[in-house]
Amino acid sequence: MLNGEIRLKKPWPVYRKLSFLVVLLAALGVLLVYDITFLQAGQKYNDQYFFLKRQLLWVMLGFACFLGALRINLDRWRRYARISLLVAIALLFLVLVIGREINGAKRWFSLGFFNFQPSEFAKLAVIFYLADFLARKERVITNPVRIFMPTGLLVGLAGALILKEPDYGTAALVLALLFILYFIAGAPRRLLFLGILVLAVLGGLFVIQSDYHRKKMQTWLNPGADPLGAGYQINSSLLAVGSGGIFGRGLGQGQQKYDYLPEPHTDFIFANIAEELGLIGSLLFLSPFFLLIHLGLETARRSADLFRFYLGTGLTSLLALQTLIHLGVVLSLLPNKGLTLPFISYGGSSLLFTFLGTGLLVNLARDLPPDEPVQ
Repeated sequence: MLNGEIRLKKPWPVYRKLSFLVVLLAALGVLLVYDITFLQAGQKYNDQYFFLKRQLLWVMLGFACFLGALRINLDRWRRYARISLLVAIALLFLVLVIGREINGAKRWFSLGFFNFQPSEFAKLAVIFYLADFLARKERVITNPVRIFMPTGLLVGLAGALILKEPDYGTAALVLALLFILYFIAGAPRRLLFLGILVLAVLGGLFVIQSDYHRKKMQTWLNPGADPLGAGYQINSSLLAVGSGGIFGRGLGQGQQKYDYLPEPHTDFIFANIAEELGLIGSLLFLSPFFLLIHLGLETARRSADLFRFYLGTGLTSLLALQTLIHLGVVLSLLPNKGLTLPFISYGGSSLLFTFLGTGLLVNLARDLPPDEPVQ
């Protein structure tokens, strides 16, 4: 109090809230990766901190990407939106030729100390390209030829190359981002519906003709048909989630991580979280994600121009969709698509590009007008 006046503390600006959530989620990821992998690391590598040390390295590299994204001049980098997508398409083609094959999929370039996954770069490149394209084509958004032909060819080619790896989940994610941004931009609804219908039919035909994806779909529809074979992973996941109950077994007390559930620290990490924290703890654990998505959408809504609006919407939608798909797979609501939980799953290129994407989102938030506080 000064001269009879009460000074109220100013609320945190949006970019600080977003930055805090990024730090919080990264810290939770480090804790959970160690919790889930210490026994496996000790048995396999004779070092219980094997995965922890590498996760800490990815997080530090990720923060470097995050800080680098804060320094990007978005208007200047916008000029390279199309070039970025073309580079991503070239990398997606190249990985099919010389990429490293793991478990029947060619998705990675082996760079010695880590595997680089070009589809992670492609997701951000698609968002950047669509944000620039839709902002420039605002006046002709209802013209199907001028709107759908150029993006359909480029984004469709990127999706097809990702599908060829094969990576059905990321391909579906890229196409979902395309439809979300077109829907928000005001593209004709009947054409969007027709596009979704056509892709659904083509996707169904692709699944039927592909042994890899047909087996995945059959396993999802009936995981009990081969409980010790193809259905083992999803059955173990459901067992972990179900055994957590309301309050969970307790942090560090999960059982499925002990060589029962495959990929417990990557594609199925939330199953271990649900087992140890239970329903209530899992909802509390997910609350930073909900808040991050809320603040991301607020950032997009309050952005100064259409490019920033579409960019913020696309980046936030990417985080939301990847989180929802990961949860859907763990709960057997969706077929196994091999998507990590942002910030939480064991690192690599997925974690680095998650940091980069949220860094761009915070970059947008720093430019928000100060006159309208976020609720």
